[in-house]
Amino acid sequence: MTQTTSQSPAPEAPSRFGKAPGERINIGVLQHSRGKHPVLGALLGPAATWCHAAPVDATQQNDFGQLRNFDVMLFIDNRAITDLDDRNQVRQAQDTLELMRKRRIGTVVLTDRPWQFSKFDAGVVCIPYDSPFERTEGALRALAHVRPLIRQIDKQYISMQRLGRTLQRRFEETDRELRLASRLQHDFMPHELPQHGPFKFASMFRPCSWVSGDIFDVFRLDETHWGFYLADAVGHGVAAGLLTMYIKHAIRPKRVLENGYELVPPNEVLGHLNALLAAQRLPDSQFITGWYGVLNVETKEVQYAVAGHPPAMLVSPDGKIQELHGEGCVLGIAADETYSNESITLSPGQRLVLYSDGLEPTLIVRRPPIPELPEFDPAVIRLLDLPADSFITQLRTLLDDSPGSLAQADDVSVLTLDYLVQA
Repeated sequence: MTQTTSQSPAPEAPSRFGKAPGERINIGVLQHSRGKHPVLGALLGPAATWCHAAPVDATQQNDFGQLRNFDVMLFIDNRAITDLDDRNQVRQAQDTLELMRKRRIGTVVLTDRPWQFSKFDAGVVCIPYDSPFERTEGALRALAHVRPLIRQIDKQYISMQRLGRTLQRRFEETDRELRLASRLQHDFMPHELPQHGPFKFASMFRPCSWVSGDIFDVFRLDETHWGFYLADAVGHGVAAGLLTMYIKHAIRPKRVLENGYELVPPNEVLGHLNALLAAQRLPDSQFITGWYGVLNVETKEVQYAVAGHPPAMLVSPDGKIQELHGEGCVLGIAADETYSNESITLSPGQRLVLYSDGLEPTLIVRRPPIPELPEFDPAVIRLLDLPADSFITQLRTLLDDSPGSLAQADDVSVLTLDYLVQA
């Protein structure tokens, strides 16, 4: 004889939103209507086995305790109120709904005036005052069903707000530090460039961020010699800016002797700087390009050396342009790198233009293999006929008017030396 046993059905699994399918929904009822709305009979009657409804006292809208156990709220508007009637009931209802919103309790509003509740764009569902009970029940069930999910999202939103405030503080701190670094870097740059007799220096410094990877300087070596250079650390930003500060203090244009000093040739200046940088073993293959020159105001000779930097331009009064190249790799790669010492003699009316590679997209249309001259942009070439100060001003305007000027990709620096024609 086969014996059979009966098994009770397995209990229903809880909903992913926190309510078991058979669990009652707690409904708070707030009524401003002067009569008993038909929906109340359906909610409070014996057939409403899916819910438990209880009235809410609107005069105690600041009492959070009475709302704690509600899953959803039903608000029955008073359709008898007109614009000339007592507005206190309307304000009281809106205050209560605001309290529901803060508690993340969804509210179904039975009303013929949905515009009165238009400011509650989330968590409030307005349906017509005379809607069938099935529609009201569906709205109540839906809001109660998603409330745990809404509360979970709300917690995540609060966490994101907290994280956002933390990030905002960090951004503000970083911004202050970068502004300070920018001011310090500008303090290391020459504020007024000198003019010695017919020789006049001018410059433009246009960083693409708070801190630049470009640096230049002009300094007097003795009664007849001036040193000047322009260097460009790879990249831009804080790391490149720190390298420029190192360059500023690592350049040694003089050599101290027992009975005085001697000027260090430009190729040796770059060679010494290169050895110092290579010894640091900088990370991420950081390197520096540079152009260093010494002007003799008596002989009008400029001795110079180049370390992987864009060649300087020598512009003559007749419009002829010559590029001043030199042999030597970028600084900081190989400690034993050597650099050639070059020289030119300036003539009245000539201009020497040093620039960082950030200017090349504006200056050069096409660069063929050396020694052929590149094809220069005519708009820039026309500016070379202007006096030094006007040239810098117009060049800055040209860069400002160029596409992408508000988010330029690289720092732009220019240093010029003019041999003025004396009247």
